[in-house]
Parts: sequence; structure tokens; C-alpha cells
Amino acid sequence: MSRSTFLVVALSCALSCAAYGQKPSSNQAPAAPAASPATTQSSPPPSGTGAPAGPANADATKVPMDEAVITLKNVCQPKAGATTPPPGCVSGMTREQFEKMITALQQPDKPPMPFEVRRNFASQYAKMLVFADAARELNLENDPRYVLIFQFVRNQILTDALNQHIVQEYSHLPDQQIEDYYKQNPKKYVEATLQRIMVPRAAASGDKPKPNEAEEKAYADKIRERWVAGEDPAKLEKEAMEHAGLTNSPPDVNLGARRPGTLPEAHEAVFELKPAEVSQVFSDPGSLYIYKVVSFRQVPLSEVKATISSTLQRQMITDKIEQIQKSATIVLNDAYFGPETPPTVHQTIITPKGAAGAKPNSGSAPPNPTATPAPAPKPEAPPK
Repeated sequence: MSRSTFLVVALSCALSCAAYGQKPSSNQAPAAPAASPATTQSSPPPSGTGAPAGPANADATKVPMDEAVITLKNVCQPKAGATTPPPGCVSGMTREQFEKMITALQQPDKPPMPFEVRRNFASQYAKMLVFADAARELNLENDPRYVLIFQFVRNQILTDALNQHIVQEYSHLPDQQIEDYYKQNPKKYVEATLQRIMVPRAAASGDKPKPNEAEEKAYADKIRERWVAGEDPAKLEKEAMEHAGLTNSPPDVNLGARRPGTLPEAHEAVFELKPAEVSQVFSDPGSLYIYKVVSFRQVPLSEVKATISSTLQRQMITDKIEQIQKSATIVLNDAYFGPETPPTVHQTIITPKGAAGAKPNSGSAPPNPTATPAPAPKPEAPPK
């Protein structure tokens, strides 16, 4: 059996058995009809390299690689007038074949299958092979409808394989490339210790109308001037809260250490200030904000190496995907499909998984063809 055909057939079983540790969904599709226990025979499957040990009476390491670990009796019988089984039919698997299949279907970041899960997987997979053989008896594999489905699923698997290949290609970047990026972008790796006064917008109360934008800005400017003059920011924060008619405890004015990308985008100008400088007033819908830089430090490469590596990987993966997408021009017949509607988000068939903690979709189900493709992820900001 070819690898691609094998994967197509095996995926549905792998999803229900190999995804151990996940709770079944309430809307999960019904499983294939189960074979009678009396007609299913299986010997204990191997643990494989690094797999948890099985029961005391089983030792997978003592089973030769060429010994059968799954045997299906009365399966793959030659059809009338033939002397060989139908092509593609499987009536047994050796330890080597089984362990190679497990390795191909399992996600790289997952631990090896527990012994009892492997046995359950082998049992369910064997049942699936029995049903597949029955389908061949009916010549369903040559049914035009299923031929088209096989073709579609094959393309989905190839798309997933390409995604994994691209992620793996950029998974290990040379130290020099990371160091060069750090030197070329020094402003991205500064850390400012900040204080901030939040001036809440006042609401209308009783006979007191809600202040307009100019009045609120003028009040915040006065708070800023008093801070520049040396008044206690905690006292000014408390006063601003009372001015807005709020009685809850004022927020802490000490924000601590922050890096570019951790503040609202409109507030990023704070990182251009010098130590002891007070910022302009930043106006947001809910409040007005004033910052003061207490100190700056240049973050050493050792602290941001992993972040830079993830940033570069994500960018290189995204660039590669866009390069592949732009290599072809897709033209749809508007008379048949109707005019194109502007997309609300940038969409892509392959998403750059695997960078910055995300893992490639190795051995999992092909995406639902009726579902909306996932948008390409935005560059990740440093943690707040």
C-alpha cells in the first residue's frame, strides 16, 4: 500500500484513537460500526522506542521487527477467478510497519502513546481494515464519487505536509542571524520602567453635564503640569478619580518595566522619551493617560534570543507561504460563482504553525472544506 493511500485510510481511525488526552466533543461524528469481539483477535501491540511499559507479561522490545503484531484472518481473500488478493488490501502488520505508522500519525510534540492506548488503536485500526476490505468487495474504491473524495483528501494531506515542511525548514535559525537582527533593531529591545496616571472621563451626574473633549483634555493637561512640577503622582491619580466621580481605589501609578509592543499602539511614543520626562496626554475613549519614564535599560541578547528567533521564524514562514500563493494566479468564473466580495480578514490555506509555540498539524484531520480558512496570525507582541 502506498504511503499516501495508507494515510488517507488511517487518518479517521487515528483521530479517534491517537488523540488521547482530549475529551470527546458532544457533536462528534458517530464511529464506524464495531466488529464483534468474537471475530477480532489481536496480540499485545509493541510499545516502541520511548513508549511506556506495558503489563508485566508483555515486553514489546522482545518482539522482532518482522513479526506480525496485527493479523486479520479471512481478510483479503482473492476474488473469484483470481489467485492474488485485491490490490491495496491489508491482512496484517509487522511491528516495524505498525511503529512506522504510529510515528507518522502522531504529533511530534506529543509523548509516546501509552501502552493501553496503542492496543486500543491497533484494535480499532484492525476493525477499520475489515470494513475497508468489505468496501473493496463492493468495488467502492472505484466509485467515481469516492475517487474524487480520495483525490481531495490527498491534496489536503499534501497541503498539511507542505506546512510541516516549511515550519521544519525554519525551525533552527543560526545564532548569527539572530544576533544580526538584534543589532539592526536596538529600539525594539529597550525596557522602560514607567509610571502612569489615568484620568477617567467624567460622566454626567444630576445637574452636572458631561464635560466635552476640550474640557477633559484641559483638566488632564493641568494634572500633567502638576506632575512635571514635582507633585506626587499617586495623589494626582486619586484626585483624578474623584474628579470623575469614582469612589473605588485608584490604580497603582507604577507600571513597572515595559517593552515596545506592550502598550496601546497610540502610546508607543513613550519609548522615545528620556528618563524623568513626562509624556503628552494620550486620549482614549474611556480615559486619558499620562506617562513618566523612570529609567531605561537595553535588554541583553540572552534575554530576547528566543523571542527574536520566534519573530524571525514567523516572518520567514509567512513570506514563504505568500511566495507560494503568489506563484499562481487564481481566476474564478464570475458568471458561475458571482462577483468577489471583499474579504474581512486575510485568509490563507496554509497557516504558519509551529512558530512561537504553535505546532504543525502533524497527523491530524484535514481541515473541513466547508469551514472558513484560518487567518494568517499577526506578529506576536512581547508579553505584557
